[in-house]
Amino acid sequence: MRKFTTPETILNDEQAIVLAKIYNSLSTLWDETEITYRFSNRRREALQMLLKDFNKQTGLNLTKYDMECEISRLRKLASNEKRQKFVCKRQNKIFKPSCKFYKHIAFLETDVSPYECPICEKLLSGTQQYKVHLASHDGSLPFKCHICGHGFKLVTNLTVHLRRHVHDYLYKCEMCDKPCATTTELRTHLRCHTGEKPYVCEICGKKYRSLADLTPHKLRHDKKPMCQCEICNKTFYMRKLLTKHMRVHSAVRDKLCSICKKGFTSNETLYQHMLIHSSEKKYACKICGKRFAQYAGLSGHVKSHGTTLIEISSKSVDLVQEDQE
Repeated sequence: MRKFTTPETILNDEQAIVLAKIYNSLSTLWDETEITYRFSNRRREALQMLLKDFNKQTGLNLTKYDMECEISRLRKLASNEKRQKFVCKRQNKIFKPSCKFYKHIAFLETDVSPYECPICEKLLSGTQQYKVHLASHDGSLPFKCHICGHGFKLVTNLTVHLRRHVHDYLYKCEMCDKPCATTTELRTHLRCHTGEKPYVCEICGKKYRSLADLTPHKLRHDKKPMCQCEICNKTFYMRKLLTKHMRVHSAVRDKLCSICKKGFTSNETLYQHMLIHSSEKKYACKICGKRFAQYAGLSGHVKSHGTTLIEISSKSVDLVQEDQE
């Protein structure tokens, strides 16, 4: 094993301990069981808070770059101690930390290499590599949501999934303010306004806004349901429909409105309900200017003008294209 060289620092041990304590309190930066751990925007906010609190407590004036270097140093120290632990374990020796303030950085060992497989004891150098290796033992998906247990092949898909759990969205529709987790989801949603349906069934010619909508339609042609209710044996061509169906059996309305305490079976219906309590009526009729708190209210209203939202949106798009020409 190569000799470990202690990284250079501009802090003394007492200041390093202060940094470690603040770092420990901001679990977004090191604890993957914290739901915002994978959100880059939340990590940036936590780093800014870390820098501000550290400079305030120590009287120093570290820059963002200085702070990143010091954090990197703490992580390297924790990684070295963790590596030495594994060496001692395999040589049946007692581990003695070499870092004077080891107890203050020990928490970082969950987030730094190496990672030991609990099944074959192989050491892996990265957390993603470790999870893929661990999943290879039983054929499961490597990146699992610690909230609902859903698994994913890619860590990026897990990140998007977690954002949906907490409604921490990065994108918003400019036409109706609906939040979206990804640019792909936003593009698909915009087709609700434009009426665009680029995905066509080769069998019957029916058109859909997304491939996700076309796929279950094709399954219906083949009469091959995707999933089945274990209680009543009802079949479904979309897994999300099965999930909604299962609430019928449980009748659990655990999504509560924080204002009137009315219960709902899904976050989607709760979100729509919450708009009723909002003083802001953000959905406006482009014909008469009347405003509505809910998208459904606007959709029903425009029918009184003898049209639909899709037709209005399509005309708007045509006008924009004419102007560009």
